[in-house]
Amino acid sequence: MQEQDKVDSLQDVISTPIKDVEYITNWLITKGSEVGWSLVSAIFTLVIGLWLAGKLKKLIEKRMIARNVDLSIRTFLIPIINIVLKMIVIMFVVSRLGLDASGLIAALGGAGLAIGLALQGSLSNFAAGILIIIFKPFKVGDYIVSQGNEGTVESISLLNTVIATAKGQVVTLPNANLFNNPIVNYSVKEYRRLDVNIGISYNDDFDKAREVLLGVLEKNELVDDTQSKTVEILEFAASSVNLAVRCYVKNSDYWTAYWQLYKAVKYALDENNISIPYPHTEMIIKNDSNSTTIPFENKD
Repeated sequence: MQEQDKVDSLQDVISTPIKDVEYITNWLITKGSEVGWSLVSAIFTLVIGLWLAGKLKKLIEKRMIARNVDLSIRTFLIPIINIVLKMIVIMFVVSRLGLDASGLIAALGGAGLAIGLALQGSLSNFAAGILIIIFKPFKVGDYIVSQGNEGTVESISLLNTVIATAKGQVVTLPNANLFNNPIVNYSVKEYRRLDVNIGISYNDDFDKAREVLLGVLEKNELVDDTQSKTVEILEFAASSVNLAVRCYVKNSDYWTAYWQLYKAVKYALDENNISIPYPHTEMIIKNDSNSTTIPFENKD
């Protein structure tokens, strides 16, 4: 009887580890298959989700173009839409892995708060970008001047506005600085006043000069005939009578008309013997018989 008990005890000692190994093996196989399937499903969701997000972004952009949505709004909103769509895809991927999406959202919120506190300047630029889109002090394609920078607006992004200058330079301006400082927008109005300031000699006939300069304005095809043309005395300078020659041209023709009028004014004045004086100093010599020296007096 004792021999039988020893045999049973030995069998229990041998069989118990084997059962434990079988349990662990079955658990690993079951959980491994579940984890593997979740991982494959998550990868599949990520790939398909990013593809669909890209297609949806392009579709939204096409719809905006078809509805003639302003280019400034499109360039501002499309990146935001792209980020939101990708965040949604990430949420689906997290749920496919069996993780708690609410915990991830809370973690992202905390991280966003910390990043926001560290990047307060960037947040102000972001807010200013939204205000620029809403109130539209300028838009893409406008010619603006702000803080000593001038050029054509190429893009309005989340944080910055990019302008291209007439010199071929690209200037990136923070949105907050733009929105909080004066902006001169030359593209709001269809026409722009062109000023040609020219000086004539004090000895020249003003009426003749005025007639000649008005003729120059009349002959130029880029000058708008429906608006006023002005040739008047601007100031009496040290060595010349400065005239204000003013007219209106289209914004798109401004620089072309600028070069044409300055050249035409020079030729017209030369042809009519009207001088354009250069700065000079007039010297008067006084002859004092009671003095052995001859003083000089400069008169500007």
